[in-house]
Amino acid sequence: MFNQDSTLMTILNKAADMVILSVLWCICSLPVVTIGAASSALYHATMKVIRLGRGYAFSTFFTSFRQNLKQTIPAVLLLLIFYAAFGTGIYLLWPQTESMFANVYIVFSLLCIFFLLTAQLHLFPLIGRFRLSRRELVTVLTRLAFGHLGKNIMLVCLLAFAVEAGIYYPPLLFIVPAAFSLLCSFLQEPMFHKHINYED
Repeated sequence: MFNQDSTLMTILNKAADMVILSVLWCICSLPVVTIGAASSALYHATMKVIRLGRGYAFSTFFTSFRQNLKQTIPAVLLLLIFYAAFGTGIYLLWPQTESMFANVYIVFSLLCIFFLLTAQLHLFPLIGRFRLSRRELVTVLTRLAFGHLGKNIMLVCLLAFAVEAGIYYPPLLFIVPAAFSLLCSFLQEPMFHKHINYED
């Protein structure tokens, strides 16, 4: 018989929880507009179940998912509109790189996409972890997106690596989402502590 409190069993249980959370995130993200609620639930469950060892992966994920669904859908739609607008502009102007206006607009659009992406990477964890008013959320997001350039670049690099791993080796989708969320939490929690007074 294995000792349920042994280090090995703890590692195996956490690994199983990460697989469960990753699968749930993939399934709940399929409609696209629900990816925000799924990401919020993933971060919340990763923090609570994986890092703090409280609760169960399945129930924790779905409780957070249901609570945040209505709040995150408009945010996802707004982000999609912005990404589409900037992406379309870049696509149309890319062949005209001899134009000064085209070059300025492309650089401006790429910077906007970068800061939108960093805001997105913080937005859904904040929604999953805290109950902030809209004004508080915007204030904290602005500080996080513009005040932590180094860590934000690291978060974007982690995202790029996770996306690439999932695309080129799909079986990794069974672990990559939760692993990405876990790694991000080690960067983000100190940032959140700096701007929000809270306890684990």
